[in-house]
Amino acid sequence: MRHEPARRRRVRAGVTLLELIVVIALMGLVLAIAAPSFIAPAAERKSELTSVLEAARRAAILRGEPVTLSVDDAGAWRIDGDATPTASPIGAGTLGTRIGAFRVRVSPLGTCVSDAARATPLGDWNVVDCRLERANTAEAAR
Repeated sequence: MRHEPARRRRVRAGVTLLELIVVIALMGLVLAIAAPSFIAPAAERKSELTSVLEAARRAAILRGEPVTLSVDDAGAWRIDGDATPTASPIGAGTLGTRIGAFRVRVSPLGTCVSDAARATPLGDWNVVDCRLERANTAEAAR
């Protein structure tokens, strides 16, 4: 019986360049798909007054009737429908900071007109966007 010499097996101790390129390409593809879900855009910080004004504007547009936003000296606010003055308020709450008493009327088209009889001057109104352009209060400066 003749013994043939044992064939030596080749033992690899690394990776080939092609394997490395394939792995990097797959990792890049997975990262490109998954990364946008981890990167959330920074939320724009709004003041309480801006949020309340937006709520009053939204209520006027959705209801198709004028509404009035009233804020008293203590910061308590209330949104009332002008077409139904005896009904309960559309919304109510309290602002965290006191800015003084004022009143804003919002049309069904979403334009806002500040009441001329308000006690505290708030600044210049952008009637179309229903927001303050320049304000004298610390709340609107946020």
